[in-house]
Amino acid sequence: MRNKRLREASVLNAGTGLRHPAVVSSQEVSQVCRFIVPTAVVFLLLSGSPRPGAAEQPVKFGNGRFRIEIGRDGCWRGLTDKQAARNLLADQAGAFPLARAVIAGNRVAVNGIAFRPGAPEILRLHFPPDTTLEYRVQVGPDWIVFRLVGVSGPRPEKLTLLRLPVAISATVGTLLDCAYDERSAVCLATADLRVSAGARGRGGWTELRAVSQDTPGPRLEGAAAALIVCPPDSLPGLLAGVSRDFALPTNEKNGKPAREWPAVRQSYWFLSFGEKDVDRVIALCRKSGFRQVMLSFGAWSTSAGHYPINRRNFPDGLPDLQRTVRRLHGAGILVGMHTFASKVAKRDPYVTPVPDKRFWKDRQVTLADDVSPDQVAIRVRESLAQWPGSPVCRQKSWEGGVTKHMEVILDDEIVQYRAIGPVGRYDTFLGCRRGAWKTRPAAHKGGAPAFHYGVDGCINGYIIDQETSLLDEVATRLAGIFDACDFDMIYFDGGEDVDRRRFDYYVTRHQVAVMNRIRKRPVIHMGTIPTHRLWHSFARTGTVDTWPSTLGGRLIARQGRALVRQVREVRDGFVHRSVLIERDGKTVPWRTVKEHIDHSVRRSSRFNASLMPAELGWFGIWPRRASSSGLQLDEAEYLMVKSLAWDMPISFQTSFRQMEEHPLTSQILEIARTYEALRLRGPPLQMELRAKLRELGRDFMLVHNGGRREFVEVREVPMPGAAGDDARAFLGAAGTGSVLVLWSALWRPGVLELPPSATRPAVADFAGVPIPCEVRNGRFCIPVDNRRATLRFAGVAPTQVRALLTEADFEWRNPVNLWIQAEAFAEQAGRVATGTAAGQVEPDALGDFVLCTGAPQRSTRSPWFWQYAVNLPHEGVWTFWARVRYPTGTDLSFWLVPLAADGTEDAAAVLGNCGRNGKKWHWTGTGSGSTTAPPGRPITLRLPKGRFVFRIYPREGTGHVETNPRLDCFCLSDDRDYAPTDADARRAGLGSR
Repeated sequence: MRNKRLREASVLNAGTGLRHPAVVSSQEVSQVCRFIVPTAVVFLLLSGSPRPGAAEQPVKFGNGRFRIEIGRDGCWRGLTDKQAARNLLADQAGAFPLARAVIAGNRVAVNGIAFRPGAPEILRLHFPPDTTLEYRVQVGPDWIVFRLVGVSGPRPEKLTLLRLPVAISATVGTLLDCAYDERSAVCLATADLRVSAGARGRGGWTELRAVSQDTPGPRLEGAAAALIVCPPDSLPGLLAGVSRDFALPTNEKNGKPAREWPAVRQSYWFLSFGEKDVDRVIALCRKSGFRQVMLSFGAWSTSAGHYPINRRNFPDGLPDLQRTVRRLHGAGILVGMHTFASKVAKRDPYVTPVPDKRFWKDRQVTLADDVSPDQVAIRVRESLAQWPGSPVCRQKSWEGGVTKHMEVILDDEIVQYRAIGPVGRYDTFLGCRRGAWKTRPAAHKGGAPAFHYGVDGCINGYIIDQETSLLDEVATRLAGIFDACDFDMIYFDGGEDVDRRRFDYYVTRHQVAVMNRIRKRPVIHMGTIPTHRLWHSFARTGTVDTWPSTLGGRLIARQGRALVRQVREVRDGFVHRSVLIERDGKTVPWRTVKEHIDHSVRRSSRFNASLMPAELGWFGIWPRRASSSGLQLDEAEYLMVKSLAWDMPISFQTSFRQMEEHPLTSQILEIARTYEALRLRGPPLQMELRAKLRELGRDFMLVHNGGRREFVEVREVPMPGAAGDDARAFLGAAGTGSVLVLWSALWRPGVLELPPSATRPAVADFAGVPIPCEVRNGRFCIPVDNRRATLRFAGVAPTQVRALLTEADFEWRNPVNLWIQAEAFAEQAGRVATGTAAGQVEPDALGDFVLCTGAPQRSTRSPWFWQYAVNLPHEGVWTFWARVRYPTGTDLSFWLVPLAADGTEDAAAVLGNCGRNGKKWHWTGTGSGSTTAPPGRPITLRLPKGRFVFRIYPREGTGHVETNPRLDCFCLSDDRDYAPTDADARRAGLGSR
């Protein structure tokens, strides 16, 4: 085969007179005449002279699939797809040099070539003023490889190994470095890990590029790229051959790459959980129809670097984690590991008490003087103007906030500084905190180097120098945990946190280091940044952070206090929404949730163009917050419509707490399950419908119509005045009538009353099950709650329905609040008592109270408790509040433990723990410690109708009745937004003895 390729190359060049090297430019000929002989011409003279006219002929290479032609000036002359019988070289490109370089800081293009046929074929490229690169050309049956094997003269710092102008622009795969249409595909693929590649659309044509650089890391020699021209459907198979032949990172089983594994099309959950939560995870997967879950890093490990198992979630360590994965596998659920591999947490043993020297040093200065162990101002010889925290630093945005980056490493000590000064000189670290991260304060000699390690502000860690052995150590440990637990997916988060001097290479390298050590195949390989080199290993991509996370990240990075406003305007009878950030007297727009989804769709569709499966995630399920009204049903359905139309899975990143706090969670899960089933198992969408559903900015909802489902385009309309923005309505035309979709964004329900003259619609839930309505005083009353109710008006136009809404009334149902005196327990056990029995008096208590008479321990729940029972009038989510006092004024707490129907205890919740209480009675849900002001967050419980039994256990205390926490009364409410007050409790009868 090798001889056949040589013969073909010789035949191609026989007509050009290029059996011997060709002189590449007239300028070089004149230089030879003046006895100034460049390297390429020396090679020519040593190899013999070309025949007359040879210098004017292009160099040609080809195989059975395609032929390329390169002019003597180093510019492309032809690219022919033999099978399609078409020239694919872009006419618009003009003179297009096949390579460029940065040499001594100057960007230059190849200006001449020489070619030597033989074994191997050698192509020499000359760059001004005096650099020659030697490429070995390997002509294979499916591709042609160009590999750099030698450099003479000044070395390039950066090199565009190959660049190719292609006439195809129908579809451009920027990641894969390809362009294709119905007839032909052209791809310039890396054939060596030191080379990156990427395509650029140029407006009617496409530029393909393969690039590399000389440092840091491996030198240029060995850099290679493979040119492929083929029918589009042949491209994936040929690329698989490239990955095997050139030892690129692969991820396949029995020759089938992971991205073609059917499981890649399935949606997944991204959650924090422990072994005790497995049943909840399985139930969640059943409710949503998702059969995959990814375990967040902080849930399974406490520190990147050594990766110790988080024993709060997995008390027995690795065996518990292994059992958790096995149980999920037993339920038919694939399990993913979310992790970090390019950095190490500052609390890891690699950092404390002695910082490892194998982190990326992105800044270095020299101590100006000797430094004592207690010195708080440290002067250096060089300028610190561009260090983090400098008031004149050009960089203004710092991941996680600038303070995480304000550190300097002196020998084995980490020093945190508060400022850089003095003004105008900026050569001193000021306000230094010595011995940070449990390192040891020490003396340091003047003239010693002081380093700044590259910092990741997300996990607050240091970035690994990937040219050291630290990467191998971390990768080996991580892969060992993955294989030991038999995970199915891996997500490399924070991949952007690498040495920026060779960004793409190091983004690739740390993932390859782990993947090469993982034995299991196939693996659903995912990560923050897919690179061209990782195309063969990645299974899917396209993740972006959730809408709340992107908004919060922007505010933190900008280091400014800001007000986020969700703006609702009614124009032309329709609701228009926007998000504004007000900061420093300026107002700037921010993406709405649907615009966030549109951004994700556009990003993911670009990956599809590179033949890479993409997803729409991570997407959150979040409740109402100060900056958001919570995820709404129209936003969730907008996401699912795009998922169906583009055939992309979604991923939900959320928590059990967030879902429990959100009134719409159950309906969101039902919508997700329905669309997931349609996408994976339903009939394919017709092309016209798919195209409509793909359009960004258009809302469609799936509704039932006479036993079948249809998509109706809708727009938001305002509800009657009393509903405000807490009940939502979307209206659209359906056949000769209209569809109105309603729901409540609150825990409490309401009623929409249509005027007596209104046509009475058919009302059903999302599944098509009729919703009972009633008539009161001639008005048709429709319940509006957390279900997505669909009202179908036969023969009524949307304009008429809008008019009906202006005449309609809306009424919120009053919340149900249930009050319980703490001394009204049904049972008590152990060292607990009422205040009266313990001889304690609290004048401000609303009746008697209860307290612990012993010393409870948080680490082990003592068998001391009070047990209560209350009858709930309806099923739903209830919030739990308690009135407490801590005589010490610190952040103390109790345990709230619901009892199941069989009397067994459910998961406990921390009741209290708000530290800013001033030693006063206060209402509380659950807090986060000493910095939390009452009432904290409500505790939410999804409970059935009927008898609810719960226990309260002491959790913290001094052990003395005079100072142990007191508990006065409870309130259960079906209104998530309600917070009890003393006045409400007194009106309910509490406090009257």
